Amino acid sequence: MKNVKFDNEFISYNIKLARLISGLTLSDVAESVGKSKQFIHQLETGIKQPTDELLETIGTLLRVRPQFFYAPHSSVLDDESVHFRSNRTAKQASRLRAKASIDLFMRLITLLEDYLTFPDVDFPSLSKTVETAGDVEQAAEYTRNYWQLGFGPISSMTRLVERSGAVVTFFQGVSSDVDALSSVIKRPIIVRNDAKDSPGRLRFDIAHELGHLVMHEGIQTGCKLTESQANRFASALLLPKAAFIKEFKVGLRMDWRMLSELKGRWGVSKAALLYRARQLDLLTEAKYTSHIITLRKYEAKKEKDDYLIPMERFELIVNALQNYLSAYNKTVDDLLDELYVDDVVLNQILDFDINSLRSVESPHSNVIPFSRYKI
Repeated sequence: MKNVKFDNEFISYNIKLARLISGLTLSDVAESVGKSKQFIHQLETGIKQPTDELLETIGTLLRVRPQFFYAPHSSVLDDESVHFRSNRTAKQASRLRAKASIDLFMRLITLLEDYLTFPDVDFPSLSKTVETAGDVEQAAEYTRNYWQLGFGPISSMTRLVERSGAVVTFFQGVSSDVDALSSVIKRPIIVRNDAKDSPGRLRFDIAHELGHLVMHEGIQTGCKLTESQANRFASALLLPKAAFIKEFKVGLRMDWRMLSELKGRWGVSKAALLYRARQLDLLTEAKYTSHIITLRKYEAKKEKDDYLIPMERFELIVNALQNYLSAYNKTVDDLLDELYVDDVVLNQILDFDINSLRSVESPHSNVIPFSRYKI
């Protein structure tokens, strides 16, 4: 990398960004490149400047190209712009890695938007601050009305938010103590932890994050109140009050067959159905607790009839990448070169292996494509 010149100036933050995405500590990097932990920290904070040789060594370690350290980053991700599902319990390192992954994902989206037209961002915006449980119920009903969903089951939560301009993805390697998160910088991003494999939980998580995006713009979340509000929003959105009360049959004993039928119809777990019944006072606290204990006893961590709910797949980002490759005569290597990262880094922010799209590549030629695909 000797005497290589770039259009932009060196940005010290990019060393920290690449390190966090890789999951390495300051000590890990320091030991690998033969420097002290304090010296690496000084590089990341801009107190000291690296030599070209050292920057190339660090880039090789973190699997990024030299240009990565000169690329402008999107913006500072503060606690008001990122909503963590487990903010109260997640370790600081997990939150920092998640924020860094969002930054890289936003770079990917920004790059693709130079080539493709994404759906316009069209999310409901509330005119007042949510305070009571009734306010949350109204917010969920307003969201259904805004998107003209009616009051029946939502067939796909993923498609619902993606057609309204959000992008949904998994982050590989983010610790399981971060269940899900969302960000509202430029374009809504909803992220799930890849450790979860319940289709009902996936839908509830997306609805929960949607609740943050609708109700908590500019508000720091993660406290008991905001998490409770987002949970209630998810319940009310997925199981609207009037329809649920009509269909949930209350008897002297729990009708587990009825519960399974509702699970398949509404696309939520039996635990979520019981939770909604308790919210609406269809079950007493004692009966709710008893049913939850029974459910956990016989179905443990994963419900036996999860097959009743189709597993939703994230479509927007993979469609965008496919169009980038096919419409513009690009290759996966072109994409990696434009992002200045190796494939293992990009795979950290996708729910599929980027190399699986190599089959979409068109051979390079000197023919300029006249069509421009839209998504």
